[in-house]
Amino acid sequence: QVVLAQAISQRPRACGSAAAMQSAQAEEGAVWKAEGMSQDDFMLKDECIVVNYMDEVIGHDNKYNCHKFVPGQPRGILHRAFSVMLFDAEGRLLIQQRAASKITFPNVWTNTCCSHPLHGMSCPEVDSPQEIAKGDHMGVKYAAVRKLGHELGIPASELHASRFKFMTRVHYWAADTGTHGSDAPWGEHEIDHLLLYRLKPGEVLNISEHPDEVRAVRWVSREELRKAMDGSDSGLAAEMPLWSPWFRIIASRFLDLWWADLDVAFSTSKYVDTKAIHRFDTAEEHHGGAGRAGPFLSDLAGAESTAWKESGDAKRRKVVLDAQRDDQKLGFMNRGKIASGASSVKQGAYGKVPTHSTSKMDQLMRPLEVVAALRFKFFGLLENNLKKACDDPDIAFCDDMLKKVSRSFAAVIQQLPDGMCLDIAIFYLVLRALDTVEDDMTFYIGREHEKEAELRTFGAKRLTDIACSIKGVGEGDERTLVEKFGGVSRVFKTLPKKSQDVIMDITEQMGAGMAEYAAADLGQGTVDKAAYDRYCHMVAGLVGEGLSRLFVARGLESEALLGQGEHVWPFCADPNKQPNNLGLANSMGLFLQKCNIIRDYLEDYVDGRAFWPQTIWKKHAITGDLGEFARPTAHGAGVRLPMKGEGGKVVAKGVGTQALMCLNELVADALELVPDALEYLERLHTPSIYRFCAIPQVMAMATLVACFDNPKLFTGVVKIRKGLTARLIIGTVDGPDAVHWWFTQLAKEVSKSVASGSCVGAGGEIGQRLAVACQRIEDRTRARARLCERQRACKALAVFGTMALAAAAVVGIQQGRLGVALR
Repeated sequence: QVVLAQAISQRPRACGSAAAMQSAQAEEGAVWKAEGMSQDDFMLKDECIVVNYMDEVIGHDNKYNCHKFVPGQPRGILHRAFSVMLFDAEGRLLIQQRAASKITFPNVWTNTCCSHPLHGMSCPEVDSPQEIAKGDHMGVKYAAVRKLGHELGIPASELHASRFKFMTRVHYWAADTGTHGSDAPWGEHEIDHLLLYRLKPGEVLNISEHPDEVRAVRWVSREELRKAMDGSDSGLAAEMPLWSPWFRIIASRFLDLWWADLDVAFSTSKYVDTKAIHRFDTAEEHHGGAGRAGPFLSDLAGAESTAWKESGDAKRRKVVLDAQRDDQKLGFMNRGKIASGASSVKQGAYGKVPTHSTSKMDQLMRPLEVVAALRFKFFGLLENNLKKACDDPDIAFCDDMLKKVSRSFAAVIQQLPDGMCLDIAIFYLVLRALDTVEDDMTFYIGREHEKEAELRTFGAKRLTDIACSIKGVGEGDERTLVEKFGGVSRVFKTLPKKSQDVIMDITEQMGAGMAEYAAADLGQGTVDKAAYDRYCHMVAGLVGEGLSRLFVARGLESEALLGQGEHVWPFCADPNKQPNNLGLANSMGLFLQKCNIIRDYLEDYVDGRAFWPQTIWKKHAITGDLGEFARPTAHGAGVRLPMKGEGGKVVAKGVGTQALMCLNELVADALELVPDALEYLERLHTPSIYRFCAIPQVMAMATLVACFDNPKLFTGVVKIRKGLTARLIIGTVDGPDAVHWWFTQLAKEVSKSVASGSCVGAGGEIGQRLAVACQRIEDRTRARARLCERQRACKALAVFGTMALAAAAVVGIQQGRLGVALR
């Protein structure tokens, strides 16, 4: 029986001897025993040390999650391991056969002991890069003592951590297809620290195998091991037919060399390599698994070696970590079909990740939405005032581009009043072109300074150039827009002076803001909440400012629209000194942008430009990588997100929901802006402008509710149903009462989930924020929502009455005909 202690925090390294280890365990108090614990218990309880490809610690996760080879993490989660090769005084190696009850690679023969250093142990098992570089890091050695006791029953008093000899590290991965078949949901992906240990003459170990860990042990000579593994001795091969994939690499690549020169290996540093991490793909038989992983590490090893020789450590590190990110992103994207072909190419990561759309059957089961979609498609609820001016070829080009790059939003712009619709169309296309430059992550590689300059001077340089053409930037329709941007510039020149001034001013401000963020490293999101808000201001708050100023400049809205809301923003003027500081317009814009950023988590992460603030997501993550949330083990896969087959059962065990906790906090943050967005709408007087502003607001609210507590957000793009979109647009046509009704209904969906405790975080601070935000929305919209319901009831009654009268008339006519016939 081995008594082990786990501590939440790491302690000073004072556990070199058995007495010191026992003292630390006694001091800790919180202990657990190996006795009575199953493999399942250990897989759930033990926290592996999660590392990046440079073997740097980035967090921790339970053994179950680390070893799941499933869609979304096809190679599991890379973690630190150790492999002990223990020799007796005669130079024989102790090997073991893993127990049949082991979840990964049962029944295979392997080295003396192979396991994992753990997070949170009383004798700290987490080694830093600096300690590893010295070659005397003790964490994996403490772990080796602990596991030799657990697996082989060797008392800690018979081993000493300082006598383990660190040799080098091996990075490998292997799906356990031999045990679980081609769709194996289990595997190993480790950076393995190789340790040697040799007994002194006369020194004997008391070995007592744990039946749930070890099936058999055997002392073998160098020659016996070679013959058993290569099959040249049929007897030995029959006794030991299966070998672990990691030990096959160790034995063939390193161990035989060391074993041939064992005295030198132990007494000198001739074979010690503290810098290299040797990377190997295992044999093809261990490729695949439920995540369909293929070879990768061997090619990386070649690229790493070249970079290291030619440019040193910094280049090596960059090549390795870039490759890790690329492989991880490929795993995230391959959960669904990847769009391909010119017709599907969109800007940025659009189309690279799966889109979660509603099935036709699900849509048909919602008759009100079907009727709304048909009404919207065939009865033309929104007129096209831009079409009147399309005799001009440049305006016709702008109208065509608007339809292509804005998708469904074009109709909302086209229904604005004469003149205003052209102002807004040009404003939209200018900002879309600017956004195309910002979003292009390939054209400016190595010339990022040129991209920043383009963004900063876009207004003054491009908007005034009637022959403007930017080549090679963007994809699909956006590329056409910037290549033929001169058409937009020529129409811009025809707009009223006040409209030109507003569009130019916002373009220059936004370009400067985009340049600021283009130079920032956004691979892991914005630095903090303030930077998150500021980015949203730069790309959406400024749009709200520009729209408001254009509405007022055209004389269609009053200056009340330019005022302050309840949120005071640091990027807006002091409302006490400048009442028309556009604070309300910024709140409206920030609400829209935050909904987009929340929805586009995976697309943005894959694109290398993410915006979720680190001060929020790092509170919930257990590693230092924003991409953690896209792993099925972080967003409740198998529990909150069903998965088919054996993989679904496997991924459910030990699964985390930290991604959903973070998501719901960001949703709460966005919902807190809704009262300002509603106030903005209430200050509008022109019906078409109200519709123009209300449609994106109510659709953003619906999208936010669709994303709320939804694990699908981390596997693709969440879209609202087309039928629901049609109902929302029709609601804005019906007027403010209907818009308020929709906000009420959508807020109730979230509040009901919180009240029932069915969403992640319902019982804590996040749940409280969500409840308060939804209650404020309901309080604000309840009165007009009730008016809408009464109006709908009256309409329904009128329709019913009309149908009843029609039916009575038909009956009367039929009775009259019957009477005539009888006479």
